[in-house]
Amino acid sequence: MFIMAASFTFSQGDSIVQATILTEAEIQADVKYNEGVALLHSKNYNEAVNAFSEAITLKNPFSLAHLNRGSAQMALEKYSEAIQDFNVALNEPENSPNAHYLRGTCYLKLGDKEKAEGDFKSEIQKNPKDDKSNYYLGVIQFERKEYQEAINYFNQAIENNKAYTYAYNDRASAKRQLDDLDGAIADYKKALMIDNNLSFIHNNLGSVLRKKNNFKDAIVSYSKAIELDAKNYQAYNNRGSAKYDSGDYKGAVADFTKSLEIKSDYVFALNNRGAAKFKLEDYKGCVDDCSKAILLDGNYAYAYLNRGNAKELLRDDDGACADWRKSMELGAKGAETHIGDCK
Repeated sequence: MFIMAASFTFSQGDSIVQATILTEAEIQADVKYNEGVALLHSKNYNEAVNAFSEAITLKNPFSLAHLNRGSAQMALEKYSEAIQDFNVALNEPENSPNAHYLRGTCYLKLGDKEKAEGDFKSEIQKNPKDDKSNYYLGVIQFERKEYQEAINYFNQAIENNKAYTYAYNDRASAKRQLDDLDGAIADYKKALMIDNNLSFIHNNLGSVLRKKNNFKDAIVSYSKAIELDAKNYQAYNNRGSAKYDSGDYKGAVADFTKSLEIKSDYVFALNNRGAAKFKLEDYKGCVDDCSKAILLDGNYAYAYLNRGNAKELLRDDDGACADWRKSMELGAKGAETHIGDCK
């Protein structure tokens, strides 16, 4: 926003047109507003908030200053304060572009999905081609497990923005939940064609390939995820699972161990490493890992099941039966096949 500090009178036919005369306070407000915009663009968010606050003090109402101060508050993760600014900005909606979308994003960050949904829908009413509001409506539906509704919103987001990487990724995840594995693979690959450097999408692709029993290509995808992010403990765990499924138990143990080096309390890797150690006939190691997993999550059904299997081969029949009963109580599939031998 550029400001003319002086006013001019000029002739237009027989009439005289007088330009708007700004007071000194309004001129200074606009100066502070422009300072705030520059600070916001340079990511000096605290200083931007201060500049916009000065502008609002000098000229009120000042919708654009509230809108931009709200954006700076968002960047500082002060979502409640940002919402207050967007509320004021929306008193003059014609001067507050994207305010519903921005406020909706804040509500989503605060966990208020109902209000977020209302704002995103309001934004779409004003601008049907708003890709981000459609995307976040898809995210909300996904979290509600309304996967087809989520796909519909992701479709619209992609229609409005053909290069929307995250929309392709999340649409793939929704398709995966509906067991459309080929559709999920196609969307993950489209996302990676747009940006091949996102570790989590390579990891997601690997998980669908593994579900299709394509362990070789799954391992390639997980390895790419790890190459892009050496701290991706989930990718190490998942690659270990693919190696386990393909019979490479030593390789699986190595990957589960690497996952745990990054995140020592990752219960899935502890249980999985225990299962791999069982295959390598390291039954004590299996018991140790599964016990650690149970300490972290006392309701982890499969850790009890795996520990029970190892205890049986260590001749701890009572301990095995106790673990199998607990795993069956928690809903582990396969536990009931062992219980028949228990007293």
